[in-house]
Amino acid sequence: MEAKLKKNIATLVILAVSGALIYALPYFRNYYYDVFLEAFQLTNTQMGTLGSAYGVCCLISYVFGGYCADRWKTKYLLTISLFATGVLGFALLLYPPYPVLLLIHAAWGITSIMTFWGALVKAIRSLGSENEQGKAFGFFEGGRGITNIVQSAVILGIFAFFAKRMSDKMALSAVIVVYSVICLLLGIMIMLLYKDSNNENTQANENNQKFNWTVLWKILKMPTTWLATILIFTSYAMIISYYYITPYATAAFGASTLIAAALGYFSQYCRPIGSFSAGIIGDRIGVSNMVLIGYFILTIGLVGLIILPGKASLILMLLVFIAIIYTSMYALQALHFAILVEGDYPVETTGTISMPLMIIGYSGEIFMPIIAGACLDYWDGTTGYKVFFTILLTLAIIGLITVVIWQRVTREKRKEIAMQRTFAKVQET
Repeated sequence: MEAKLKKNIATLVILAVSGALIYALPYFRNYYYDVFLEAFQLTNTQMGTLGSAYGVCCLISYVFGGYCADRWKTKYLLTISLFATGVLGFALLLYPPYPVLLLIHAAWGITSIMTFWGALVKAIRSLGSENEQGKAFGFFEGGRGITNIVQSAVILGIFAFFAKRMSDKMALSAVIVVYSVICLLLGIMIMLLYKDSNNENTQANENNQKFNWTVLWKILKMPTTWLATILIFTSYAMIISYYYITPYATAAFGASTLIAAALGYFSQYCRPIGSFSAGIIGDRIGVSNMVLIGYFILTIGLVGLIILPGKASLILMLLVFIAIIYTSMYALQALHFAILVEGDYPVETTGTISMPLMIIGYSGEIFMPIIAGACLDYWDGTTGYKVFFTILLTLAIIGLITVVIWQRVTREKRKEIAMQRTFAKVQET
């Protein structure tokens, strides 16, 4: 780890933990579904609309998130986002009626995306030099994965403790309090630890006067912007669709409910491996080279998943292909924004860059589940799953081709970064 990133490692850890736990409050209802339903006296339809309200506001927030990230200081945006998310969490303790609950989830879509995600990406980019972007984002994503593994176990323990001694509703309240307090504490830590760069301060002062539409227009005309958008879109489609592997394992291989659930949780154990490896290797061989490897491995995993016969005796082979898919998809996610260094985008305009990347790149979250549902309804048995996995395989191949094009377009910048990497190694020796 080179000097700049090593100096900022404490900040990186706090950002990774924040990047995981700010989303705990909007999503924890899914893990404690029945208890949440009963405690708030909701119907299943109302429960579903809470997720829809959050999702719609997230989509709108992606449109304006980049604007916020480049207009105001990163430290303030991150701190306010965590504080606001935590305060809204405490509001749940009042067990408000459904309309208020709907507003809270909609507000979380703003506090966790519009004022947070673009600023978070910008913060991660600023922590490392050009030759440390892979490690910066790889360690960030890996850190999020480890945080999710630890927090899910701890929170489950807390819930079990209070449920056994008091009631399920009190246990749910305890979970809400813990998540809300953590958000507030993380906000305080970021306020104390994170330091905005001089370039960012200057940019923020300029943008307070007027948003720089010229920069946005310039970015939209750059071919690398659209290539990066395709890379995010094609890899994120896999990331939000992998949970269809769980019911497929049950339908095709006769896996028990317990084994199928374990396969789902297995993804979080593969996440740190994929993220850390992608970050470290990416900085050694070049970020886009690592992305190319990631797509190639993902393609192999999907091909194996599709052609593997559905026999109970082959369940271990299925596990191998699933591990390949999980590890490679999180490796690609870790490099979503690290690859921007090869596109020669200044760190201070990261928010503006992220506008088209996130709006289009993450749009699969809206229609990929619809496509999956249509495939499963139209084709009987396991055929629907295989058709859907074939669609994901096609997207992975498109991503693979896109990386090759990216490398041709960014040849000169990649040579410059390679020279810097070589010079850094010489200095170390």
